[in-house]
Amino acid sequence: MRRNTNFVRPLSVMVTIIVVVLVVVSAGFLRHSVAAQEQSLLQSDTSQLALTLDQAVAAIGPPLSALGEVMAATQDLPSLFQSQAKLIAARPGTSVAVADAVAGRYTVDLAAGPDFVVGQALPAPLATAAASAGPKISTTKVLHVGDKTFLGFLVSTVSGPQGTVVIELEEIHPSVPIASAANPYGDLNFGLYAAETADPAQLVLGSLGSRPLPGTVAHSFITVGSSKWLVVASAKTPLVGGASRLTPWIVLAAGLVIALLIGTTSEILARRRRYAEELVEERTLEVTTAHAAADAANRSKSEFLSRMSHELRTPLNAVLGFGQLLELDELSDDQRDAVDHILKGGRHLLDLINEVLDISRIETGELSLSSEAVLAADLVREAVDLMRPLADQRGIQLMVAGSGGSDCYVFADRQRVKQVLLNLLSNAVKYNRPRGTIVVSCEQSGATRVRISVADTGMGIPAERLGLLFTPFERLGAEQTAEEGTGIGLALSKRLAEAMDGTLEAISTLGQGSTFTVELPRVEEPVERYERLHGGAQPAVEAAAQRRVLLHVEDNLSNLALIERVLAQRPGVEVVAAMQGSLALELAREHHPVLVLLDLHLPDMGGEQVLQRLRDDPDTASIPVVIASADATPGHVQRLLSAGAAAYLTKPIDVLELLRLIDEAVEDR
Repeated sequence: MRRNTNFVRPLSVMVTIIVVVLVVVSAGFLRHSVAAQEQSLLQSDTSQLALTLDQAVAAIGPPLSALGEVMAATQDLPSLFQSQAKLIAARPGTSVAVADAVAGRYTVDLAAGPDFVVGQALPAPLATAAASAGPKISTTKVLHVGDKTFLGFLVSTVSGPQGTVVIELEEIHPSVPIASAANPYGDLNFGLYAAETADPAQLVLGSLGSRPLPGTVAHSFITVGSSKWLVVASAKTPLVGGASRLTPWIVLAAGLVIALLIGTTSEILARRRRYAEELVEERTLEVTTAHAAADAANRSKSEFLSRMSHELRTPLNAVLGFGQLLELDELSDDQRDAVDHILKGGRHLLDLINEVLDISRIETGELSLSSEAVLAADLVREAVDLMRPLADQRGIQLMVAGSGGSDCYVFADRQRVKQVLLNLLSNAVKYNRPRGTIVVSCEQSGATRVRISVADTGMGIPAERLGLLFTPFERLGAEQTAEEGTGIGLALSKRLAEAMDGTLEAISTLGQGSTFTVELPRVEEPVERYERLHGGAQPAVEAAAQRRVLLHVEDNLSNLALIERVLAQRPGVEVVAAMQGSLALELAREHHPVLVLLDLHLPDMGGEQVLQRLRDDPDTASIPVVIASADATPGHVQRLLSAGAAAYLTKPIDVLELLRLIDEAVEDR
């Protein structure tokens, strides 16, 4: 019976639309971030410019204030005025006068410069300002007298509305741009106003004359006497680097390409799936021909998936990277919620790509495994501990049944077995009934196999659909529910089990639940194997005169125990163990061991990364590092040696070779 795959097309369209929306939102946030950074830099430069202008204007006050104070203290006004005022009026376009208030009318008594005449009445704006002048500088508004524009400074020599005021007029040319040499900040356009607003009539000077400043502007204020003057500025060229300004557009373009690739890939996968199904149907008519065609289609699919997974990973990593940068910024609750959606969607797509790539590697024989003796009880305990919070969250009881196989060792890749068990436990939680139960058990299966089972109390799987359980992208109707999934996890788990010379099978009863069973080859415990092969203890060498440390980086407790047993033959060498790469780096700097024995598969980082960081740190660069791994591929071995490893030991470890390397390291130290 031909299966309906028409739902794949709307699903691919929906995924494409979601990715486009996420990318557009990400690009928008990045543009906002760049604009905010530009505004911050502009405001900082404007404040510095305002400080410079404030210092320049402040220099006008002291001579005028001093003149007012001296004249208030003496009666010899004409001679004093002439000796002091000529120093001030010597500047081009500057005039100085002393005006006396009689019956509310200010008349010029003394004058220096071209713009005052003795006996003349002060113009109305100056008279108004003089009446309110205090003992410190009080600025008038910008004055327009005839075809000239002035800026007036006044200081009162006698307190109260009646008295004597000293006046200085500075001729200004606000419509004429200042010379570039006079601009203290060449990368800014700016304007200075003798008011708290950008009133064109109060413009004192500007880099563009009286024209409005283009682009985004920033504001700052300076205090002149009792008035506040406004400083506005804008950038002549962008203050933020070109690369940062292009980043939102790069993210947008990369994201749109990803969306197009995802949509295209989904459609191609759907077509290839339909094609494979048709081949399976034709096999009932011509078994031999159909089988060959199916193999060819499978190889073609694997090669295609491998290529497309690599092509999708690079731009998706860019989206996730910029999303995580946004997560570090100061964001509102709505913005942080949007970023969380971006990262959640991106990580889901990345998990899908990784799983598809793993399947294609298995089918093409390119998957790298590091199989070794692993205690079955450790595998079960670690997987259950990781999954228990999710089970508790859904009110599901997760139990480990006592059985006789927990103390057995299996020959497998530790991380890959955990991946399989976590997938089975995750499905058991997601598809269980409310307040359901999950039971994990481990037992021997004959003399050479160990069986790990995960049984749930879910709704079960119909018998007619059980054969589709391990088919990639087949979710058996779960796509109609709210549970997330891709339909790849079980297919990948089965292939991983088979790649480790094991099996993965399932039985299910509709309405009662399902049981998934992983079988793996059983092996001898490492320490027992060592004692059997080496006939007990090796001759011990004489203890060293000082403490020597060997750092063993390994997450397999059995291997840790084995190396401790081996090193009992070297009483001068103490073993320090680390089960994580990050801890190993700290211990290497603390103890400076004579040798580091490094496994490549660690829970927090790869062994190759640990090796590189040891080599890059001057404190640990000289410590010899010996790789211990079950992966003996020649190309892999050569790459590690070229990266700085002193030697490469394949598991099971040659004990005599390890002791020889340790003895050499102790002698060199």
